[in-house]
Amino acid sequence: MLHYEKILHYIWRFRLFNFHDLRTSKGDLVEIIHPGNANVDAGPDFYDAKIRIGDTLWAGTVEIHLSSSDWLKHQHQHDKAYDNVILHVVWDDDTAIQRTDRTFIPTLALKHRVSEATIQKIEVLACSSESIPCAQQLKLVDEFYIKQWLDRMLVERLEEKSAYFEALHKQLKGSWEDTFYVGLARSFGFKVNSLPFELLAKNLPQQILAKHKQSALQIEALIFGISGLLHKHYQDEYPKRLKTEFDFLRQKYQLNPLEPSVWKFSKTRPDNFPTLRLAQFAALINQSQHLFSKVTEAPDVKTLKALFSNLNVHSYWSNHYLFDEEAVKSSRNIGDASVNHILINTIAPLLFNYGKQISNPKFADSATTLLENIKAEKNVIINNFTNIGLKIASASESQAVIQLKKYYCDEKKCLNCGIGIKILKV
Repeated sequence: MLHYEKILHYIWRFRLFNFHDLRTSKGDLVEIIHPGNANVDAGPDFYDAKIRIGDTLWAGTVEIHLSSSDWLKHQHQHDKAYDNVILHVVWDDDTAIQRTDRTFIPTLALKHRVSEATIQKIEVLACSSESIPCAQQLKLVDEFYIKQWLDRMLVERLEEKSAYFEALHKQLKGSWEDTFYVGLARSFGFKVNSLPFELLAKNLPQQILAKHKQSALQIEALIFGISGLLHKHYQDEYPKRLKTEFDFLRQKYQLNPLEPSVWKFSKTRPDNFPTLRLAQFAALINQSQHLFSKVTEAPDVKTLKALFSNLNVHSYWSNHYLFDEEAVKSSRNIGDASVNHILINTIAPLLFNYGKQISNPKFADSATTLLENIKAEKNVIINNFTNIGLKIASASESQAVIQLKKYYCDEKKCLNCGIGIKILKV
């Protein structure tokens, strides 16, 4: 017995039923040329369907119900929006249905055309409470089909993440250099402080920084000053010098610092403290010329990584995470995992959107190639999928899996997922 109308929708949409000698309730032969496109708005369930009934080819809409009489319960018999329904697809045909002009609508009953095994598979996927609904059935799907679907998920992921750069590019009046600068700054926030970093970059135009490339101290003063974190009276010589420099530059350029409270330190590892990330960002700005051009022209991952590695972070930070608070001495360079984070979440989406906007597919290819040559991320989502047998070796695959989990598994859209549909057809 079928209990959910949405399952019948999937059975119709993906034609998961026996087609042999397909006939309406009145005995007319039915040929489904196209089942139609799912309608997410009001009105019949599928539009633009093409169906041959007897000798006549019909084009129009299709309505789905568990029982024919549901048409009457839903009051469709009084709604002219349903007059162009060319086929009423039901599980049980319990009554004849008419349009508002009294003409009868052909009915196709599927009750005896769907196997119990298919219904059970659909119910397991559509109604599962598991975080990965197809965990038990995934092994039934050939790796080739999984790879195809993950390729699609990667494109969806890049489209979604690159939308930020598209909006930012418009906001910054079409300047790719400014777009890159603000997006790159945001990436140094590593989620927790991404918004403050973005605000910092918007409050401190890169053109001002460019005027002070000859002085590392002034670059650092501008960045720490705009952050608002030079608001105290410090004891150490280094922050005192930064504050003196910034007080002068602030008046010169009429700059407005952020509120110090926007920065998040709590529940953050010292290596991710915004003070250290600001110092690293200042070092990158200071030692990099024409960084956007270098990123778009980089021939490989190694070259890209080199742009963000081995930064000349001020020696003060080798034994500090905060001003006036000494810490254990160690390297304060950006680690490999953090560089990968920047490449995955900023550089790849930026290249993807840049190529899209200038109509050059080379950059979209560069984005996917970049991700294919970075190791897969490590997080709970990736671990859960590897535990059920999915092979995830590169960032292109881990990004695809994150997209799959977020928009299909979590939303229980298994029957809109290429892997889910393949499971039903095994």
